[in-house]
Amino acid sequence: MKRGLNQVLFQFMPGKTFDNPQHQMIEKVAQIGGEDISDEVNDEHLKKRVFAAINEWEGGSREYLTRTLDNYSIIQPEDVISEVFPLILRCDNCYAVENYWRRRESLKNGSVACSNCENSSLHQLHHVLICEECSAIEAMSVPPCDEHDWNYVKLDDSAESYRNFRWRCGKCEQEGKEATIRSGLYSNCDDCGNTLQPTVHRASQAYRTHHLKQVDINFEYGLSEDEENQAISDIALGAAYGIYDHPENEISFYRDKQEGGTNQIEELLGSDIVDEGQKEKIRDQFSDDLKASGELTQILNELEEIRLTKRNISRNHFNYLRTLEEIKTETLDELDSDVGGPSQTSADVLEQFGVSDLRLTSEFPILTAVYGYHRTFDEPEEDSHPALRAFPFTQGKDTIPIYATSSDTEAVFLTLDHRRVGEWLAANDLLDGSIDDLSDQELRALIHAEMDQMKPYLDVDEMTEVSRYVHGLLHTLSHRLIEEAALLSGIEETSLAEFLFPEALSVAIYSNQTHSFTIGGLYTLAERSLEEWFESVQQESEHCIYDPICGEQGASCHACTHISEIGCQHFNQNLSRGFIFGGTNQEMPITGYWDDF
Repeated sequence: MKRGLNQVLFQFMPGKTFDNPQHQMIEKVAQIGGEDISDEVNDEHLKKRVFAAINEWEGGSREYLTRTLDNYSIIQPEDVISEVFPLILRCDNCYAVENYWRRRESLKNGSVACSNCENSSLHQLHHVLICEECSAIEAMSVPPCDEHDWNYVKLDDSAESYRNFRWRCGKCEQEGKEATIRSGLYSNCDDCGNTLQPTVHRASQAYRTHHLKQVDINFEYGLSEDEENQAISDIALGAAYGIYDHPENEISFYRDKQEGGTNQIEELLGSDIVDEGQKEKIRDQFSDDLKASGELTQILNELEEIRLTKRNISRNHFNYLRTLEEIKTETLDELDSDVGGPSQTSADVLEQFGVSDLRLTSEFPILTAVYGYHRTFDEPEEDSHPALRAFPFTQGKDTIPIYATSSDTEAVFLTLDHRRVGEWLAANDLLDGSIDDLSDQELRALIHAEMDQMKPYLDVDEMTEVSRYVHGLLHTLSHRLIEEAALLSGIEETSLAEFLFPEALSVAIYSNQTHSFTIGGLYTLAERSLEEWFESVQQESEHCIYDPICGEQGASCHACTHISEIGCQHFNQNLSRGFIFGGTNQEMPITGYWDDF
């Protein structure tokens, strides 16, 4: 059974049950074989992000080793090893139900028969039991009849509710005796003793992966965890605030000049150690370095004048800036695009919809990693999160695997107009005072100061209002652009995904293919149908087929804003059409980004 890497990462991880058409059986993934790619990716950063995500999960964790780098490995899947599960089968002739755990291997080649009537036509029951406490999964427990043991046990599963399912003894029925052995499918978990809940093995609550994505660039320098690189952060913030042209001028250029000894040169020129003639020669020899040093001093001085927070630039924001430096991107003007109509240029279309920049690339380096799973979690109530479980060791290793794949893929970078965003936030009373008198750099600094960093698990309740609005706007717009891109380009929706850079007011919509080539669909869409793309989002997104109920309950549901979890970075959280079109969002009036305010 051939499956792509992306399908394996999200649908065939250890502990996941699936229907195997080759064997015509329900099976459970027991193990994944693969190649260790720790040396090929930024593994230290990935592992630290995984550790942070594990620690933040409110349900706790099971089977993880101590959070040290050597205890974990990055594995790219190659082989899926599965086993028949559950082993509860019903005879198609006499309807007897039996646990075939002693004959597991025989089931794959069809060499088993009913113990009661010796009929060979058997089929699995698709009901399983899952633990909402420790995320374990177990097969149903077949209860014996007090008189006839397990020889004639049947399951009456015709009722709509599991509590009304009945285990019956076929022999007692024939003898005219009370045949009910037990009602319901409930039993206790072997791991933790909690009550197990029955469900169909295919149900979404039976298995949910925990995954994250990161831009996979092995930086020669970066933000250290102990914040000792304050200077790098300041230079990066200068780029983020628009104090200097970026990515034309790279962060590394000013960082290298800062560490290149220009301070000593300037001290020498200001001293009496050398005469004027020697000073002139030094100025000529180091003119470029001195010029860059002067520019850096000016950048840092301007930064201090406008910054409203002392916190360092976030890693997400920093990665966005560094990615633009490391990969080749092209604007629509550089591609000489035809946006789909003679009346407007690409700049006109983008301005109309509040987008300041659109860039295309075929080199977006994305790393997708899956590091665990849980069961039974849909809409958690307080203190009801299930445990996050680690994957078992891979063959021949004594480390916990983090399954991942990295590829360079096609992407569209969209950046919202910071002044339009500022006006939108002000219209929603989220920025104090007038922004009209602020320079572009001051406005960028203000918006950045009002936002907080995105954590691995999005907690809307802990976000500042500005962060919630900006993230919600980017997130909702991204989903709608993905859905309309799929319709217009013919690309499957599940083949597109998002990566949000909220503090940069940016999102990358990329081809979610695991092969190292691009399909060209996003380029064609942006180059030839930009106006149609955005107009279709505007026309098809304002209303939902479930309005007015959907609109009154947050303006977000599976029919209007949700996409596949394969493509969504934040599990379809913090979405609302209200961020774009206005109206009532979770009982709060809101002005939309595309409203005329």
